[in-house]
Amino acid sequence: MPRPITQLCDDYAKRLKRHGGLEVIEIPEARADREREAGRRQAMADEAQRLLAKVPDGALVVTLDRGGKLIDSEAFAAQLGRWRDDGERSICFLLGGPDGLDDSVLTQARFSLSFGPMTFPHPLARAMLCEQVYRAVTILERIPYHR
Repeated sequence: MPRPITQLCDDYAKRLKRHGGLEVIEIPEARADREREAGRRQAMADEAQRLLAKVPDGALVVTLDRGGKLIDSEAFAAQLGRWRDDGERSICFLLGGPDGLDDSVLTQARFSLSFGPMTFPHPLARAMLCEQVYRAVTILERIPYHR
């Protein structure tokens, strides 16, 4: 992960400590012959197994997928607020590797979020997610950050 991205995500995690926290866990990308369809499928299945193993028991799973729901920051904050109000204690956001998320991960998700139809590098998508979680918390708690 590029150092500036790591620093950015660490900064948002530090800001979120007093609001419930944010933990970023990375799994290594599966090594496979991604030029062949069978290799891509195998890599996605391997990544899926390792991703799902990291999901805490009882956590609400949210995937990031270009086929997910397009919502603005206010709607994202409102969704997080509903989950909080419903008693959800842990929300686990899952980002896929270069080929996306395996169906075995997508079917575990209670919600699938999209940042749009464009493809983003994984480090950038991670930084965007950390920022949007922080922004959502500031919206919910009426902290002057979101304009």
